Amino acid sequence: MKEIKMIKVGIITSSLAETSGWGRYSFEVVKALKKSAEVKVISRPILPSPLSHPLRKIWSLPKVIKYFRDCDIIHCLVEPYAFMTALAAKFLGKPFIINAVGTYAVEPLNTLAGGWSLKYAYKKAAKILCISRFTEQAILKRVHLKNTAVVNLGVDFDKFQRPSDIGRRSPEKTIISVGALKERKGYHVSIPAVGLVKKKYPDLRYYIVGNQSGKSYFAELKKSAKKCNLNNSVSFLENISDKTLISLYRRADLFLLTPVNIENNFEGFGLVYLEAGACGLPVIGASSCGAEDIIEPNHNGLLVPQNDVKKTAEALLYLLDNPGIAQNMGERGREKAKKMSWENTVNQYLEIYKSII
Repeated sequence: MKEIKMIKVGIITSSLAETSGWGRYSFEVVKALKKSAEVKVISRPILPSPLSHPLRKIWSLPKVIKYFRDCDIIHCLVEPYAFMTALAAKFLGKPFIINAVGTYAVEPLNTLAGGWSLKYAYKKAAKILCISRFTEQAILKRVHLKNTAVVNLGVDFDKFQRPSDIGRRSPEKTIISVGALKERKGYHVSIPAVGLVKKKYPDLRYYIVGNQSGKSYFAELKKSAKKCNLNNSVSFLENISDKTLISLYRRADLFLLTPVNIENNFEGFGLVYLEAGACGLPVIGASSCGAEDIIEPNHNGLLVPQNDVKKTAEALLYLLDNPGIAQNMGERGREKAKKMSWENTVNQYLEIYKSII
């Protein structure tokens, strides 16, 4: 019987550490991919920071070429490494794929230095895999391409299942948001909205979980919380374990994250909506961003206009006032999350690899 040869895939990313957005999704992709392919990963500290000058990345080219010499295909998961990936693939005579996630898939296209190099990489790529329809359209508005496809990211559904906690909600109304404290995450919208909701639910709790390295924005949010009389209602958390995060999801009545587009900065997808859905939570997100690929209005959650405090507060009250509707949305969110597994995402990658090699 002829032995079936496994595809050898070279992965370029910034990190496999689950403490960052790029790292978390890269870790899950690699973990799922290793079940069906031989995988070689190159990342920091061998590579420079993805946000470093393009020339610094090119200096790493010899290491990338040497490391991926025996691979069948190269897959770049982090857009700032796309040009370096294109050069390495050209030297090796290998096909390559680029994942287009969000801001860094689009923002450089509007600059002279980054624009030509990213356009070159996009045009030479065998495929550009956009994580949402919004990301794909944002790219196509700026570059004429015929090699894009949409492959949504996934979620480790089983990880978020803890049967002993199912149904164990807090006695007070509880809202949770997860995501780094960045302006495009829209916390300056969600905090005032929660402030309006507190007038009806004075014992309400609001947990905001995310990296707090953006000090000025964090300070602005704390001032907003104080102004909205939420000092004793809002808890800002960071660097918590997955176990603690899952417990917080389980305590909450709903998930809230209302991103805003700031020029070329936008939410490309929103893995946290899937995580919340896996925990059975209805989700509230904003329209005109990647959240639209996950949230089906009145099915597993609600979409509100960007930068609209009043509409966000109305959506919160609708779900808090109607626990039966919220529970049904949460159950449908759980079903959606179960279907959108990392295995499903990677199986689509594998089919694309096979069609290219």
